[in-house]
Amino acid sequence: MSSPGNHSAGPPRASAQSVTRARAAVWMAAAALLGFLAAFLLQRARVNGARDDLAQTTRALHAARLEAVLGAAVIEAQSGRYETARQRASDFYTGLQRQLLPVVAGEQQEKTRVMLSERDSIITSLARSDPTSSGVLASVLVRLRETLRRTPLDSIAVSDTPGR
Repeated sequence: MSSPGNHSAGPPRASAQSVTRARAAVWMAAAALLGFLAAFLLQRARVNGARDDLAQTTRALHAARLEAVLGAAVIEAQSGRYETARQRASDFYTGLQRQLLPVVAGEQQEKTRVMLSERDSIITSLARSDPTSSGVLASVLVRLRETLRRTPLDSIAVSDTPGR
């Protein structure tokens, strides 16, 4: 016989099953959330690495362009085309001040400031068609190359680059 307060075991089992299902759903949601968070953090780290690589490559590109512009100024001055050399030298010094100076530090920044301090005398020398200006520009080019050689990208070997 069953007592009046004792009902069948069916409803409590259904209630226990719904609690078990709810717990499983919570655990699955938590696992999915943790998986999403882990994937997000991994992608974020990759993006930050790519952003740093891009910034470094951009700095190297600016430096290479500045070196090319200064090299062109040296060639123009050696060829006796002082006005074109003056324009190229002016472009170089403007780029040096705006693009390179803000991103270098320490010894590189000091050497860059020394090069910038020579700007007015070199531009004036070129404006006066002074034949010694080509030698002065060439020495600035050599110093620029020495300064830029210490950048991290210049130390990467060709065999280390992808696809080679």
